[in-house]
Amino acid sequence: MKFYKYSGSGNDFIFIDNRNNDIRLKPSEIKSWCKRREGVGADGVVLFESSDKGDYALRIFNADASEAEMCGNATRCSVHLAKYILKLKDQDTFSIETMNGLYSGTAVNETEIKVKMTELYDVDKINLSDLTGKQALFLNTGVPHAVIQVSSVEDVNIKTLGSAIRHDVRFPSGTNVDFFEVIDFEKQVIKLRVYERGVEDETLCCGTGVMATAVSCSKFFGWTGEIQVYAKGGNLKAIVDKDLKNLYFQGGVHLIYTGEIYDKDR
Repeated sequence: MKFYKYSGSGNDFIFIDNRNNDIRLKPSEIKSWCKRREGVGADGVVLFESSDKGDYALRIFNADASEAEMCGNATRCSVHLAKYILKLKDQDTFSIETMNGLYSGTAVNETEIKVKMTELYDVDKINLSDLTGKQALFLNTGVPHAVIQVSSVEDVNIKTLGSAIRHDVRFPSGTNVDFFEVIDFEKQVIKLRVYERGVEDETLCCGTGVMATAVSCSKFFGWTGEIQVYAKGGNLKAIVDKDLKNLYFQGGVHLIYTGEIYDKDR
């Protein structure tokens, strides 16, 4: 089975072309392939499928084999795959079907992909005021996020604290946890680290987390326009308007390598 290994600002995925919609993955396969040092190694597996509603559809599986409703970085990587590798069409913009609905992704160039984030709901639905001495907000940008402002992201034990919050009883389905630090208030620059549900660890970047944190900064500080985000996987930008109706997430994408997965049980 051929695969494409992609990185979206350090968030890495195994893509499989399933436009015939005939591949069914076992949870054991997903877990095995995503295991670092023993498998291909990735934060998730993505099936690239045909769609009656968009140019193509995505089924996104976390490293623990749970299915994700949406993933911003996987969606950005899929645009590169669609345009430059599979060459679905000549245009730069694609309509992408996910479990949450349709998204629009645009190839700015061969290394920069922008996605319009269409999901924003449950803002402040769950009270997080006890989690920080600064600002905190719960919201959903395709998947749930608990966004927490801290004085220094480098001083946070992401795995321990992130896991504790992710499994807190107030989140029935769990949550991603985003810790951010304001670097430059006037220039709207933040530093971000994310504990990701499903991966159950810190990831180098999380697209829905970048967007959730940008929206939170807009709510906290009145920020609009471009917000620069420094993540471990690279520098990205989120674009928000004052009504939070036009939300964009942009950053680097690259194809790492292609190969074939061998599974003796297939």
